[in-house]
Amino acid sequence: MRIGTLGPQDTNSEMASYFYLKENNFEGDVALYDTPELSIEALKNEEVDKVILCIVYPKLNDIVFQNLTSIKMTGVFMKPTDAMVIGVARDGDRACSHPAPVELIQPFYSNVELVNSNADAAKQCALGNYDACVTTLAAAKTNNLEVKHSYGPVSMGWAIFERRH
Repeated sequence: MRIGTLGPQDTNSEMASYFYLKENNFEGDVALYDTPELSIEALKNEEVDKVILCIVYPKLNDIVFQNLTSIKMTGVFMKPTDAMVIGVARDGDRACSHPAPVELIQPFYSNVELVNSNADAAKQCALGNYDACVTTLAAAKTNNLEVKHSYGPVSMGWAIFERRH
């Protein structure tokens, strides 16, 4: 079983995908893509068997309805996210966030740009492109970011997609 989902490493989507494999006693691996849309393209192209996406992704409705003839949602499961944190690389007012949790950083920073994932946000901070971000605790640690604030794990739903036959 090969699951496609949002990357890079340390996203909540990656964590949820490995959880799904384990909980269902599937042998397999997880393929990480730069955007949810690219993971859906991989599903349609038969590069992966299933795709798991976060149900609060702001464009999930587009994914469902724009691909109605080729894919279908076959299930939903609950799995809390990793602790969601405000990670800081340096002093400054330039911040980034994935579109879904952007509300979490706005009390702290007014200049917020959108990036592809929470893990990508942490990576962009570590590279010096931004000063702070919303990210997962795992990605903050991987990228040596200071945790300015933790919201803790967030109760979350995950949609499972498969090809239509």
